[in-house]
Amino acid sequence: MDARIARVGSVAGWVSVAAIFTHHIGLSILAGQRVSGTTDAAAIEAYYKSGIIAPASIAPFLAVVPIAIFALALREALGVSPRTRFLATLAMVFVVAELPGLIAQSALEATLVTVASRGGDIVPLFRFWDVLYNSGLYVLEAGWVGAFGLAMSESAAFPRWLPRFSLVVVVLQLINMSAIWVGIPDHLTLPGNLCFGIWFGAASVGLGRLATQSVARMVAQPA
Repeated sequence: MDARIARVGSVAGWVSVAAIFTHHIGLSILAGQRVSGTTDAAAIEAYYKSGIIAPASIAPFLAVVPIAIFALALREALGVSPRTRFLATLAMVFVVAELPGLIAQSALEATLVTVASRGGDIVPLFRFWDVLYNSGLYVLEAGWVGAFGLAMSESAAFPRWLPRFSLVVVVLQLINMSAIWVGIPDHLTLPGNLCFGIWFGAASVGLGRLATQSVARMVAQPA
C-alpha cells in the first residue's frame, strides 16, 4: 500500500476520534447530560435552551471529512483479497450511508435549539432526531466496524485482538441502538461509545504501521 495513503488515513482517524469525543465531552460539561428516550417537552426544552449546543453542531459537519478519509484509507489497506475486498467495500458502503445522517442529526440539533428558544412543539422534531441519532445510525456503525474488523484478520499490521474486539463493539452498538426502545438510560450507552473510540484508535494505529512498513520495504529494495 502507498505509505502516504496509509499515513493520511491514520492521521484522519486520530483527528476523527479527537473531534467526536471533544464534541461529546464538551457538550456534557457545558450543557449537561443530554436528553434521550423521552417525550417530556419540558426536559427537552430545558436542555436545548443551552446556548452552546447550536454552535457546537458545526463540529460534526467538519468531522465527516476525516471520517471519510479514514474509511477510504482502510478500504484501500484491507482490500487485498476477494474476501477482504468485499468486506472492506461493504464497510465503505455503510460509512457512505452514515455520513449524511451525521450531517442531518447535527442540523436537527441546531434546529431544536431554535424551537426551544422561540417556541413551538419540540417533541416530534426531537423524537425524529433521537430515533435517527440514538438508534438508526448505531446500526450503520455496527455494520462498518464489523465488516472492517473481519477484513483486518488477514492483515498483520493491525492489532491481533482487533478483529475479535470489533465484534464486541458491534454487539455494544446494537445494544445502544435499542436503548430508546427498551428504556436503557442514556449514560449506560457510554461503554459502547468508548469501545467504539478505542476501535477507531486501534485501526488508526494499524494504518500507521502499514505506512511504516511500506516505507521500510521501499528503502530495502535495491536501486
